Amino acid sequence: MDWKKLLPIAGIIILIYILWRFDVGKILAVFSGIDPLYVALCFLSIPFWLLVLNIEWQLILKQQNIHVSFAYSLKNYFIGYFYGFITPGGIGNYLRALYLRQESNVPLPKCISNIITFNTIDLITLFILSSIGGLVLLGQYPYLFILSLLFLFSVTAVFVFFLRQKKSKQLFEKLIKTQIFQTIQGYMDDPIETFYEDLPSFKSLRLPFLISFVGWLVFFSELYLIAQLFDIHVPYLTLFFILAIAATIASIPISIYGLGTRDAALIALLSLYGVSPENCISFTLFWFTVFWVTPSIIGAFITLFEHKKLPSKPKVASS
Repeated sequence: MDWKKLLPIAGIIILIYILWRFDVGKILAVFSGIDPLYVALCFLSIPFWLLVLNIEWQLILKQQNIHVSFAYSLKNYFIGYFYGFITPGGIGNYLRALYLRQESNVPLPKCISNIITFNTIDLITLFILSSIGGLVLLGQYPYLFILSLLFLFSVTAVFVFFLRQKKSKQLFEKLIKTQIFQTIQGYMDDPIETFYEDLPSFKSLRLPFLISFVGWLVFFSELYLIAQLFDIHVPYLTLFFILAIAATIASIPISIYGLGTRDAALIALLSLYGVSPENCISFTLFWFTVFWVTPSIIGAFITLFEHKKLPSKPKVASS
């Protein structure tokens, strides 16, 4: 049995266990008690976060001389949502590089490096916030600080390594031939060297890093307001860092956008502040629906339209 294929469904198994362990009736009661008007407002909060992220991405695109409109990069971001939703660990998010190449006429490896840069910046800023949260909860869960630091240093080290062409080119050539990138191999007709074309330095990414922090600030602030609908009354800063920790744990690629792992993390963390498991589960499932499922559905419709623009018969990848 190939356990690697089963690993991504671990989060679903965790969620099923959680739902079996606690009172589903109470969870449904929490949902039914929310005013539909507030539910609608929650869905309307999605654009604010995505607009901040799109501003960040536009800056990185311009640094790499990849020119697409603000509206298109936003559409492309939704495409990434869709592919991330239907692939293990969200790895399909990188398939939006195909659509970015089609729109910008920029080599595919360069588009991949751009998306890697964008995604990595958001991960690094998240792990920094999670590390601070680990300090806040050091007395109760000391391992969270160590885990967050481990994630932070690991991702930062890999990112810095990939910014250095001489050292990382050979590894990237091997990586692009793996099963992870199997779908795009047939389109890989540009030199690998273009992966490093106009690649920004770590120093030049200071503004995108700052905007990334603003993006997480907007995101977790929106979640703080949503949490009030589920009777989760935890001080703002405390909940802010708890959400950062939960998002970090959810980034482990063993589920669909953190489904299950996020729930388990928040049940444990919010129990310190007297939040019932049923309220916590209701909140996390609502979070998942608003900020992951909904954009993925929008992305599915955009993908159906944009996919027609891609070449119909990509090259057969060489063995």
